[in-house]
Amino acid sequence: MLFPIGSLATIVAVILVITFLAGTLPARRAAKLDPIDALRYE
Repeated sequence: MLFPIGSLATIVAVILVITFLAGTLPARRAAKLDPIDALRYE
């Protein structure tokens, strides 16, 4: 094998955490906004 299974599992876990945070944090911030104010901003 080119890469050990443990290393691949660690890399996949790190990518999953980064992806989760990249999707969750902006969504949480957007959920707190008033829709009228969000539309007025654009």
